[in-house]
Amino acid sequence: MKKKSNPQPRPACLPAREGGFFNLRVSIGLLTVVAGLLFVLFATANPSKGGGRGFGARSNGPTPSRPSSGQLTGRTFARVTPNGVITENLLGSERQDPTRATSERFVLGPLGNTLWQVDDLNAIADGVAIDANDVWGAWTLQGARLSAYPIGGDGTPDFEFSSFGSGNSGVASAKGADRMAYMESNAAGTDFRVHGFKSTSGGVPDWSFPFPVSDPNLPASSKKVAVSYDGSTVASVVSDSVTQNSTLYVFEADTGAVRSSWTDPLRMDAVDLTDDGSIALVTQDNLAVLVDTSNGNTLFSVAGSGAGNIFYRISGDGSVFVTGGFNFDVYEYDGTTYQRVIHFTRPSSWFGGAAIVSRDGSTVGSFAGNYANNWLTGEVFLFDVASAQMIGSYPVSGTGQYQGTPVGAESNDNGTVMAFASWGTEFHDWPEVMVFNRNVDLIGAINFPGSAFGVDVSTDGQYVVGGSKAVHANQFGSGGRIELIQLQPQPTPTPTPTTTPSPTVTPTATATTTPTATPTTTPRATPLPRPRPSPHPRPTPP
Repeated sequence: MKKKSNPQPRPACLPAREGGFFNLRVSIGLLTVVAGLLFVLFATANPSKGGGRGFGARSNGPTPSRPSSGQLTGRTFARVTPNGVITENLLGSERQDPTRATSERFVLGPLGNTLWQVDDLNAIADGVAIDANDVWGAWTLQGARLSAYPIGGDGTPDFEFSSFGSGNSGVASAKGADRMAYMESNAAGTDFRVHGFKSTSGGVPDWSFPFPVSDPNLPASSKKVAVSYDGSTVASVVSDSVTQNSTLYVFEADTGAVRSSWTDPLRMDAVDLTDDGSIALVTQDNLAVLVDTSNGNTLFSVAGSGAGNIFYRISGDGSVFVTGGFNFDVYEYDGTTYQRVIHFTRPSSWFGGAAIVSRDGSTVGSFAGNYANNWLTGEVFLFDVASAQMIGSYPVSGTGQYQGTPVGAESNDNGTVMAFASWGTEFHDWPEVMVFNRNVDLIGAINFPGSAFGVDVSTDGQYVVGGSKAVHANQFGSGGRIELIQLQPQPTPTPTPTTTPSPTVTPTATATTTPTATPTTTPRATPLPRPRPSPHPRPTPP
């Protein structure tokens, strides 16, 4: 039992009236401390629903800025490991303060230092890509354009480019070469183009290709364009509103010459490439199709587990690819064909919007959202491919009216850094961009004022970039932000011996008629798009 301490006697030299005043001051001081603690507890239990995270008034156009300290907010996360559930109480801010991270079990490392951020009052940062030199931003709606930001700069672009000045856009870059591709469609959705750039292009495309087909209902986006790691190949998928067909175009990255094309009635939602560009993984609603880019022939296909808000990914050597939907499935090449090695599912969970495989094929992951409760809960899962075992998971939950839908995922080369983007919730119950190491520890975060729309990770895992809307995706509004953070170096995992051979592509002689890249035509005036809330994604069964 704790003993009650005796009160200290009043000093003999202190007169009685002064002693009473002294006790009164002590009482007032104690009351002040208690009131302050009650205020903190009340504020923590009743977080403000507005302010503190929105954009302030800014001058015309995008404004690069260095980070400044923001108001701290407390957040609690739980992480599931083979040893049980670990809760972590993280103190973050709108702009990351790396000295404020704490844990109930151990002190986490910094969650990333913000190097710079760019705000735009009109355009939304719909897509981002990062290579060894630059962050490439694809801005959409009014002020749609490509922007090239040096990683070591302050957010001021080296150059910007747009054919239309409004509409939709997407971007992809080679991680091992100085080559990127910019895909854009005008506001009316009747003119689709793709352009090739380097960091030294100075705002003038090295080549441009206007697609002969278009679909206003399926505009340009970063999911629909890919660049191979070695910078040799560019691939894009577009749809035709007249025939309802979709087409995969494969380009020689240096010249823009069309290497091959493939047209199919089933809608193409996304495309990914192997390191050398020899294989394209095309997402066709619920179908995953591996295509030989030399001739457009199908190498392998398998049905997924649902359609809508779904994007499949492939490893650098093509030996591993992942599909999502109501299930998360991983396929590995066995020397003859692809075999499913991981099959994972959870009730009411959608794995299609944010699935990823590392370039070396060692690690796969997915941010699964729960569509049964308005996407207000979800969980990040990471798996080891060699053992086909789950490494761990990281659940999140929130409240409010807005959907926390997962929308993207990226990895560094060896799977030690994986980033997942989501729309976030009304009250920002988890960071819109969360970054994990291979132990499923939260090692980085970007807290956007609105919803994240894109994310990318550098090859070494040192940098993570995110793009966002100024408000939540479910809200009417324009404006956006691109933010670059730097992480602490991550340890290199011990390689797992494997004898899995890489797939080989046997070229088949096929007579194909392919269009030729032509110079970009003079842009014509188009009506400006209206800012609008993003539609509620509704998974559909296969």
